[in-house]
Amino acid sequence: MKLRMGLYAGLAVVLIAGGTLLAVKGKDAVSQAESRKQGVLEAEQTAVIYTDKPGTVINVNAAVSDAVKKGDILFIVKSAEGNEVNIPATADGQISRIAVKPGDQVGQGMPVAIVRKNTFYTDVYVQEGDIHKLEVNQQVKVHFPYLDHPAEVTGVVTSIAAAPQFASLRMTREKGQADLSMFQVRVSVDSAAGLLPGMTAEVKLDELAD
Repeated sequence: MKLRMGLYAGLAVVLIAGGTLLAVKGKDAVSQAESRKQGVLEAEQTAVIYTDKPGTVINVNAAVSDAVKKGDILFIVKSAEGNEVNIPATADGQISRIAVKPGDQVGQGMPVAIVRKNTFYTDVYVQEGDIHKLEVNQQVKVHFPYLDHPAEVTGVVTSIAAAPQFASLRMTREKGQADLSMFQVRVSVDSAAGLLPGMTAEVKLDELAD
């Protein structure tokens, strides 16, 4: 019985000492969770808009999933006056949707295709106590922890919300620490090998200078 009590006491001492050390270093589970901000990788998309006089589509020169360069002619439209109008791709990327086919009538302002650009973005939510670490155009490291070979790329902060979007409950009993205001931060990431929309992207705030 004494041996068992001694073991329990020793284990308690080890756990308390270990927990105290982690808390001092700011590496406890709560601190780690608060410093790692995760979001979902999304692909930037742009619409190809017909801007000329009404006409009829006579050629479609691309298909869904085709890679295109800005300026590539995607469609040819014959206007009511008989002129042929070229509709170019507005960005480098991949065709994700085509909205017209030969014979369709198109008018000014009508979207005719969607191009998924060769850039991605992720939105992360940062509490008010850490938002001062970030500014627009700042470069940050973006991690992809769930790839077979976890990757790290450089991203750029493109926007920071002017006001908090919501309050988050914090796992603590400290007075006044129950609610945290969270600000939306958008980080742009260039395409890289292995990256796909829907992947988990992570920004570690403890890598940023105060």
